[in-house]
Amino acid sequence: MENTMQNKRILSLVSAIVFWFFLCLAGSSLAACIDYQNQVNQAVRDHNLDKLEQLFAITQADCPTNYLDWLRRSMAQIAAAHADELMQQGQLERANKWLKRAPMLTWGTQVIQGDIAMRHKQWQAAARYYNQAIDLIANNEATPHPPPKQQIEKVFQLASQAQVLAGNIDNIVSSRGKGSGMMLNNIRGFKPTSRLIPIQFSTNESQLNKNGKKAAGQLANYIKQYNFKEITLIGHTDSNGSDEYNYTLSQKRADTVSAYLQKAGITAIIKTIAKGESQPLPLENSANNYTQDEIDALNRRVEFVTSPR
Repeated sequence: MENTMQNKRILSLVSAIVFWFFLCLAGSSLAACIDYQNQVNQAVRDHNLDKLEQLFAITQADCPTNYLDWLRRSMAQIAAAHADELMQQGQLERANKWLKRAPMLTWGTQVIQGDIAMRHKQWQAAARYYNQAIDLIANNEATPHPPPKQQIEKVFQLASQAQVLAGNIDNIVSSRGKGSGMMLNNIRGFKPTSRLIPIQFSTNESQLNKNGKKAAGQLANYIKQYNFKEITLIGHTDSNGSDEYNYTLSQKRADTVSAYLQKAGITAIIKTIAKGESQPLPLENSANNYTQDEIDALNRRVEFVTSPR
């Protein structure tokens, strides 16, 4: 899996990173820390978490904070890589045990947590973990070396899908409209312009229910917070019904959200587009992990597209 490969690629950079740490240590008298360097480096290369846990217990009193942070991050990456392999084999309980051994949260550990929650159909938890992963990627201190943009986009799509199935926007937009997770406007160079709106529509329905109105209200606060001048709402449907019917229904859905935003005081230019069933959502997680009802729910969606401010 890409997460495992990414973890291994990161760990392959150990030699270069350790050289930098040697420079940091050179001016200190922390001989005890330096004495364990070779053992630590070898254990990292071997993905030997047992050995690293022993060494961490010994070195944490002697080594500087930046070195210990690197060691914790390396241990977390190893735990996540093992957990990922076990999850792919369907051994979710064992995967969870490995994740609990991670001494700190990283974007990789949270993605695996999200994958496990998704396997259990726990959409609220999955959305929370994926969005936490995005927040950690966006944090320079938490993630000094960000994953490639392609990987960031994949996590973004997983967070979006889980959030739609969770049916709310609570985790990603504060009461004042500040965005986090998938609602961030710049994730280490990845700048999403199109987002799924976590507003679920029932089959053949275009009106907002109570939860839908709450989500639309929070979206309005988000638009005000970031002062978007122009937005486009794109309506979609599942594949049930005729092409003409679905086209009309998707337009009604986009118009419904538009009307609610305007009622909430949005003065930005709002355009609406109907796509019907013509653009089913590309699924980042294997379709085998979703039931047909869940796929249909993801396709009964409105996308929120922003223009440059």
